[in-house]
Amino acid sequence: MKQHKKYAVIVCNTCKQPKITETKQKTTKCMRCGKTLQLSKTPFVYETNTLSEAQQVIGQINASKDDHLDEFKTFLKKSR
Repeated sequence: MKQHKKYAVIVCNTCKQPKITETKQKTTKCMRCGKTLQLSKTPFVYETNTLSEAQQVIGQINASKDDHLDEFKTFLKKSR
């Protein structure tokens, strides 16, 4: 039986950059600051079975940080 990947959205506790990682990993590296994050010590902001859903969550986080959340939600509605 094929196992499906599970994805988690996490946020680097050093630079606050959101990132997608597979939940089965033990560590991942922040692409912005280079810190190695231990997933057992990093809370999951969101967890899903689909990469596209995790990508949408990252988009929402980034849009809300830049005060563009309403525009991002409008974009998502138009792209469906």
